[in-house]
Amino acid sequence: MKQKTWPDRSDGVRFTAFPLSKPNDNEENIILSRRSKIVSKTSLSPTDGPDFSALPFDILTKIAASFNFPNLLAASLVCRSWRDALRPLREAMMLLRYGKRFKHGRGGFRRNLDKALDSFLKGAARGSTLAMVDAGLIYWERGLKEEAIALYQKAAAHGDPAGQCNLGISYLHAQPQNHKEAVKWLHQASIGGYTRAQYQLALCLHQGLGVHRNLYEAAKWYLKAAEGGYVRAMYNASLCYSSGVGLSQSRRQARKWMRRAADRGHSKAQFEHGLALFSEGEMMKAVVYLELATRSGETAATHVKNVILQQLSATSRERALLLADNWRALPSSR
Repeated sequence: MKQKTWPDRSDGVRFTAFPLSKPNDNEENIILSRRSKIVSKTSLSPTDGPDFSALPFDILTKIAASFNFPNLLAASLVCRSWRDALRPLREAMMLLRYGKRFKHGRGGFRRNLDKALDSFLKGAARGSTLAMVDAGLIYWERGLKEEAIALYQKAAAHGDPAGQCNLGISYLHAQPQNHKEAVKWLHQASIGGYTRAQYQLALCLHQGLGVHRNLYEAAKWYLKAAEGGYVRAMYNASLCYSSGVGLSQSRRQARKWMRRAADRGHSKAQFEHGLALFSEGEMMKAVVYLELATRSGETAATHVKNVILQQLSATSRERALLLADNWRALPSSR
């Protein structure tokens, strides 16, 4: 996929969901049983600490609504009262797992979006914000935007960062658009450290969508998202350092973030990093990055790459292309 050189409204179309939990379906009761025995041997007497069972169930389930499977199991072991209260959310985790298998055709399941949606909705009905987000994704992809937004709103109200981010993006692309609400929810997710929301918020600040245009704030959020591993933000942070827009101009920092974006598969960053290496006489390395950019659709990289290849020996050319063949992108939060 080609990345935009600088902010574009089309950058806000990607939504997010949480990954599939790892434990097998039949593990919950076994894990709870084994851990509860350990807890019972080491538990404190009622007078030794606070009475956790006194926490109202509605507050507990709201707090735990966005928990993943391991955290939910841990909370279920605090006391019998919590274990009983969190049973619907544990059931939702199983439904979420089935839904993801149907959605992606994994674990021996044939891909079936209708069954995936049904599982997600059942999980959402049991209070899981993770299931709400996944159900919302399918609704959005089917063009049922009102249904998707309703689920994102529920997840966002429970403090789920993916729900807040997706709700903000939805407001940017719904008809009519609501930029102020978009910025509100993107900011909520951003201050919680959600990198995709930080990048989207930076775009809004850069373009003046729903908020006064503020290049300094935009650059700050680009950098935060970049530090969190978001590739597009790495590229934009590099541009900010290179031009001195929102950040103090620094060639060293610009090169650092451009290379990090390139090493994580950003095609424009690969092209620009290749050009920088070429200008410094690093011909072999330049060819590798330019070849990667070419393969990702950056046609402008092809001419420069061919010029460099003419200057290399046959052995060096083969070596450079072999490095490109064996290249693998470093992990990122995309």
